[in-house]
Formats: sequence, C-alpha cells, structure tokens
Amino acid sequence: MNEETQEFIIIGEDGKEQHCHVVFTFDAEDKSYVLFSMVDENGQEIPGDLSAMTFDYDDNSGEMTNLQPVESDAEWEMINEVVLTLLDEFEEEPQLITVTDEDGTDQVCEVVHTFSSEQFSKSYVLYVPATDEPIDERDIFAAQYIAGNDGTIEQLLPIESEEEWEFVEEVLNTL
Repeated sequence: MNEETQEFIIIGEDGKEQHCHVVFTFDAEDKSYVLFSMVDENGQEIPGDLSAMTFDYDDNSGEMTNLQPVESDAEWEMINEVVLTLLDEFEEEPQLITVTDEDGTDQVCEVVHTFSSEQFSKSYVLYVPATDEPIDERDIFAAQYIAGNDGTIEQLLPIESEEEWEFVEEVLNTL
C-alpha cells in the first residue's frame, strides 16, 4: 500500500490489476475493514464505485495485508450502517434542484447521487422530493442532466433507452 496517497492494488476476477483508493478504515467485530473506491487508468476515482474488504494490519510495516472479500450479508449490513453513520456526521447541506412535472408544477427535490457513463457519454442524477420523510421512504427518480460551467445541474433530460435505464438501475443498486 502506498501510505502517502493511501492507495493499493487488488487483482480482479479477470486477473487484471485494479488500483484502489482508501476512503477509510475501521475495526468492528474483531476484524479490520477498508472502504475503498476504484481508480481508473487516469488516476481518477470512479464515481459511485465503492467497495469493502477485510484486512490484517502488519504492526511492523504499518501496512494492510491479507486483503479478503467481505464474507457475509451481515457484514455488508454492518458496513452499510457504519457508512451511513459517518455520512450523517459529515453531511453537508443537500443539493437541491427544482423539477417541473408534466403539469408544469415545480417541485423542489434533493440530489441523492450524480454519476457519468462513458458508454453513453452522459451524466445522470438520482433525486428524491425534498420532504421531512426519511430518504429511504421517498420515491427516487432518475434523469440525465447537462451540467453548467460550475458543475451544477443546469438542465434535466429524460433517460432515452432501456440500456440506459439498466445502467442507472445498476448504479442505484450499489448505493
């Protein structure tokens, strides 16, 4: 592991090296876990592509060793709870957008996640109505969007194909 940038390499199922960036590490239930993001060939984190593994800590070298896949659904649920707790602690003000429905009615919505697709050369947004209900109890919507010069969502557009919907659903299922 590169301690300065906190990056490491794993070998994927296809036998190829995958560069990873450490988001954070934590200990729970007598194991150490690393939450990490995948890094593309340009050294940029791949948005929305987070994963976790267990590891041993080498006291002599100070490095992570013996990286192993997370073994059970119960562990994944625990990891999800840790991530949600941390997000709640560091949560910034939500990004809000105004969506106009078919009837011309404006509704304020909260951005849940933005991501891009190289395959479709488009950017996408997942959003929910801005209410006091817990986020997991609100209907989630998706659209493609055009970003302004500052990266903010400037215009929403419909998702055009079944293939795009499948891609968006895959991303949603990883959140």
